[in-house]
Amino acid sequence: MSNGTPLVSFVVPCYNYGRFLPECLNGIFGQEGGYDDFEIIAVDDGSKDNTLDVLRSFTDPRLRVIVQEKNQGHIVTVNRGLKEARGRYLVRIDPDDRHRPCFLKATLPKLEAHPEVGLVFGDVAIMDEQGRITQAKVGSDFGDHDRKGNELLRILVKNYICAPTVIARREAWMAAWPIPDGLAFNDWYFNVMLARRHEYYFVNQVLADYRVHSQNHHSKVILNKTEEPSVLWVLDKVYGETEADAALEQAKRAARDRVYGSQYLDFAEKYFGARMNADARRCYWQALRRQPQFLLRPGVARRMAATVLGRGFYEQGKRLLGRGAAPAPSAPGSPPKASEALSGK
Repeated sequence: MSNGTPLVSFVVPCYNYGRFLPECLNGIFGQEGGYDDFEIIAVDDGSKDNTLDVLRSFTDPRLRVIVQEKNQGHIVTVNRGLKEARGRYLVRIDPDDRHRPCFLKATLPKLEAHPEVGLVFGDVAIMDEQGRITQAKVGSDFGDHDRKGNELLRILVKNYICAPTVIARREAWMAAWPIPDGLAFNDWYFNVMLARRHEYYFVNQVLADYRVHSQNHHSKVILNKTEEPSVLWVLDKVYGETEADAALEQAKRAARDRVYGSQYLDFAEKYFGARMNADARRCYWQALRRQPQFLLRPGVARRMAATVLGRGFYEQGKRLLGRGAAPAPSAPGSPPKASEALSGK
């Protein structure tokens, strides 16, 4: 570290994931390419398991442990970690995920070469609860090549970025800090806010492993219905303000129905997967009111009808269509399909 200031700060909010934590920390300490000028800010949010014992078993001075005696929640914990971070570049990773050894080697040169880029991210692999890779590469809409540019409209429609693959400039990230109280997530909030002022750079390389298990945060925020109001709060904030770039502002306004419609469809599909029929039906209607063409998407009409006529209608339709039927969305609490792993906020 130069003058006590590290190049990179990794923020790890910890709560009752002690069984996964060694893999996460070892993934950071195992970075290749000589990129060892970093710090790890691990904030324990009143864990009841062996999290603190695991943290204290690591003797590397680059690990800083902050203890919150009482559980204060994910948002407070992430805000605390970011406040303590000193690095020029910031990374946030949950303790159940892990970085690949190439993470810094693949991303830092992009930030250093492109000052207009505020955030770099890459592809992700899916692993199970035991850390076994179940899908080697999720893939992206960008094809098999790197991509650089403004992504505000795309990120408003859907969060296609997996959190542990992200690294961002400190000044870009902290311009949106602190995360507002009451939000059910932090990743999509930061991704949206950065996209309003900075370009993204996508690295066509697997940079991290995302762990799918029954306690994933993205499952909980569907069941407790905190994701929907949080997403709408962010959208209302963005559409209640004016972008500095006039062309971007015009494009944002033109895409408003598509943005809100896509998010409502995402809510509807998740609620349907959780068998929360009334909420699914409400959100299907909101999505179709804004984008009627969504009704033509495979399975949407059947699932919407099932929220009115009952699940037996849907199951019968699946049997009649057989193998050609579109699969239902995964229910929260069960492992999502690999293609859905990037859709959490």
